[in-house]
Amino acid sequence: MPPRKQTLPFGFTTIAPFSVSVDQWKMVERYIGFAIPHDLRSAIIAKTQTMRWRSEAWQAALPISETVRQIAGLKRVTVDWLKRLEGLPPEVEGMIMSVDHSEQADLVVKSFMKFIVVSCDERLVELASIEAQDARHPWENWIVQLTELLEQSDLPTGARKDVDKNKAGPSSFVIVIRELQQLIEPQFRRATQSDDALADAIGRARSPRNG
Repeated sequence: MPPRKQTLPFGFTTIAPFSVSVDQWKMVERYIGFAIPHDLRSAIIAKTQTMRWRSEAWQAALPISETVRQIAGLKRVTVDWLKRLEGLPPEVEGMIMSVDHSEQADLVVKSFMKFIVVSCDERLVELASIEAQDARHPWENWIVQLTELLEQSDLPTGARKDVDKNKAGPSSFVIVIRELQQLIEPQFRRATQSDDALADAIGRARSPRNG
């Protein structure tokens, strides 16, 4: 059974630490036909825990694309204000001291609004540099990381489908992922409808265009 969430003060929740029992590891090893070293077990657990944490944050966070949209919108509004700034926008006028408006606009408001535009440009550049990486789902990163871990231990990482394996059963890597997914929360799982669907999802996660 997947671990339960821990409820913390002020309504904040976080998922409980991930673990795999000795019996569960033995069952996986029986399915795949070889032993998984203890250090590799620990690394797999750590990567799975990270994937669950990142997936929870992914689901709760504002997408990068939406953040970009909001910042770009703020920049457009600010630029429009600067273009037609003879009087002050109502939002600004009510917040400044009662002095000559043209002087205030030149010395304070225009400078501040130009600073906003520059800041927006800087943030948009930063977001553009991480958007491609952020667009990659934590589950996909998890698959790539587990592939690398097993390769480092000279263990098989194939993900063949039924049409490729003459009904000999799923690849050992597919079995490992399938069994791990049964131990995590449903919202963090992918392609659970069949071993073939999972093999497809693994292949897509490891595709160069997703790297």
